[in-house]
Amino acid sequence: MTSEPSDRTIILNLLRGAVPERADEISSLWSQYGHAVEVTPSTKGVTMNADATRIQFDTKTIDFFWLFGFSAWRAIEVYSPALVLATIIGMPLDQALNVDTERGPFELDYKQRIASAQSLISADQTAEIAWPADVPEPTSDRESLGDVQHMAAFDLVAFALAFSLLHEFKHVKYCADNSAPPALPEEEIACDTYARDFMTSGLAAYAKKHGHNFVEVQQKRAMGIALAAVIIHAMTPTHAHWGNRQYPPIAERLTAMISGYNLPAHSSFWTFTACLLIAIMRQENRPLDVIAKSGQEMVEALLDNLK
Repeated sequence: MTSEPSDRTIILNLLRGAVPERADEISSLWSQYGHAVEVTPSTKGVTMNADATRIQFDTKTIDFFWLFGFSAWRAIEVYSPALVLATIIGMPLDQALNVDTERGPFELDYKQRIASAQSLISADQTAEIAWPADVPEPTSDRESLGDVQHMAAFDLVAFALAFSLLHEFKHVKYCADNSAPPALPEEEIACDTYARDFMTSGLAAYAKKHGHNFVEVQQKRAMGIALAAVIIHAMTPTHAHWGNRQYPPIAERLTAMISGYNLPAHSSFWTFTACLLIAIMRQENRPLDVIAKSGQEMVEALLDNLK
């Protein structure tokens, strides 16, 4: 009779699978710090935190990552036509959005999906919300999804979740080593930076060893981290977006996670990320009178406008 793996082992395996080039290092750190992984009963709000002895989350928060991630994946079909038009002819983004007369129904559907995902935050249990019929239930079996788009969303959600768990693990290290920065907002940014560097710093050697295209591997990791950024944005209460004693301004966190990638200007990362940022700014009724010559320029400009 085979026993089920512990929650700690499940999370360890998720991290090893998401960052395989550092799998041995992750196992070593897991052993060194000996922290627990606690799955708590689901309740209102979001549960994902850590201290010196454990990482804690609830299944509803994992469901939120899944549902928000699968919903946010559709931002490409909603906003990429206007984005492409704006960057090709140098038209202000808001004008390009107005020119795209077919956007309306797609944007309405997108907003409804995001609203459904965000309703999870105020729910006690996942079962309380209406789960979209065309979004698969969370699963660890990627191949069972059977749909290329769903598999792509699955991969990005896995990277986003890995990023967030690595962020929490850095809190474990800070607490256990008694080495945390003096201010909590500074610690949050440092944990974001740690998770991003952990997921991206060894990619060149990994890609070469396994015969992968380095740019494609980097692009996919970066897209997963960008998804993590907008999920964190969605989980952060509006009143905390400008920062408080515990958290830095959300725009600073987004910039730390998204900007600075050395990817080609035509990379799909810039298109995907720009669409995610456009969705946020449309949701918040922010002006989009931005002119940019590439997806990269657009992302940089949108990040500046979020500040």
